[in-house]
Amino acid sequence: MSLPATGPGPLDGVTVAVKDMFGIAGHVSSFGHPRWRATHPPTAETAPAVSRLLAAGASVAGLAKLDQLAYSLIGNAGEGIAPLNSQYPGRFTGGSSSGPAAAVAAGLAGLGLGTDTAGSIRVPAASCGLFGFRPSHGLVCAHGVLPLAPSFDVVGILARSAGMLGPVLEVLAPAGVARPPVPARTVHVAGGLAGISPELADALQATAAAIAERWGCGVSQTPLDAFINNDVADLFARVQGREVWRAHGSWLAGNRQFLADDVQARVQRAEALSQPGDPRRQEDKRAWRGYAPRLDRVLPPDSVAVLPVTPGLPPLRDAGPRELAAFRAGAFRFTAPASLTGRPELVVPVQHRSSGQRFGVGVLGPPSGDFALLRLASLLCPDGAALVV
Repeated sequence: MSLPATGPGPLDGVTVAVKDMFGIAGHVSSFGHPRWRATHPPTAETAPAVSRLLAAGASVAGLAKLDQLAYSLIGNAGEGIAPLNSQYPGRFTGGSSSGPAAAVAAGLAGLGLGTDTAGSIRVPAASCGLFGFRPSHGLVCAHGVLPLAPSFDVVGILARSAGMLGPVLEVLAPAGVARPPVPARTVHVAGGLAGISPELADALQATAAAIAERWGCGVSQTPLDAFINNDVADLFARVQGREVWRAHGSWLAGNRQFLADDVQARVQRAEALSQPGDPRRQEDKRAWRGYAPRLDRVLPPDSVAVLPVTPGLPPLRDAGPRELAAFRAGAFRFTAPASLTGRPELVVPVQHRSSGQRFGVGVLGPPSGDFALLRLASLLCPDGAALVV
């Protein structure tokens, strides 16, 4: 399905690949699974995020695949053949915004419109060599987008060029939204992290140095292992799972047998966590409420943090269940801070000269620091291409 622009504007000529969970009037969204399409009616109205892009001159090149129910970070669990990764043809794209990422990386669209709950913009961006942006939670209207876990769901964007991100956010964000000044005191490099390669650690350090040079500020090696670890990742997974069941439990209860094995396992856990007698529910709520204030004390509003997005390259297309689970668990650790706090996060593709590898490096912004991060993207990559370190 393609849609023409409805008016002229700053995005004239831009083509968009839209994740097939955004409402399009008269269309039945797939939500990544033919069973969902078979059990739901057409959408009555187009999601405002899509309408805003069309009104600004962009056109929809097509609706793109996603992982089943947007409940994966791999890029393998949707309909038909898994989307292809132009950067690493033998590897998955990352998920769940796998189709938009594949389309943008292949040059089939100039912009990808997707969602990010636990990393579904950030992981595909890192996996496919793209710029990705997860805005602050609630900044971009998510009305008309199928929910996964509403407390964490965010409408996000993917692009090959850093300069594309700012104009798109200008269109998607409400008029008059606050724009705090660019942080200019400290770039924190996440320290104390296990499970990352020496090459990725080197890319993090070099990216932080490049940011500090552009902004004229200092670099701090800051231990963040208290905020980025398996326990935090599992806290997020539990809170997310309860919201998934609250949003879709009745449908899942009658259709779980149609889902991929790994998605079924997550659904089963989400159901168990949602039982009234679960003793961890209130404890998890308290831990979640306390996480952001603790992080704010370590990462104040005049700073950003540089951190990994994934533990390494995306999985091979013939990887087994254990390797896929390890990749997802590793990515969950690194994506949890933005998801749990609602902070914005930018993904910058970084070309590591000595190893020849390309990494997606995350830049975690301060609360409401969205436009500052996108100005940073343009400063770091003025020609629009990957940062070379």
